[in-house]
Amino acid sequence: MRKLTYLAILEPSKSGYGIYFPDVQGCISCCSNINEAQKYAQEALGLHIYGMEKDNEEIPRASDSVEVPDNCLAMPVTIYPDVVKNKLDN
Repeated sequence: MRKLTYLAILEPSKSGYGIYFPDVQGCISCCSNINEAQKYAQEALGLHIYGMEKDNEEIPRASDSVEVPDNCLAMPVTIYPDVVKNKLDN
């Protein structure tokens, strides 16, 4: 089973956190607290990769490290694209 892991950046805001993936252009999400971050980040990444694969776009390679801006957090996010595809196609 394929497994993809990317680093997500959590950027604090007045209403919670913005989430983005430096290696996956256009993949963003948000959450109201840190406890929701993993769930929302996985959902956003899974949907984004699913869309890229449906559009026959090249899936980006994950960097070994990313630059984390001041006051931000980084966390690894893992998805299983085949599980996401199966769930969305059924």
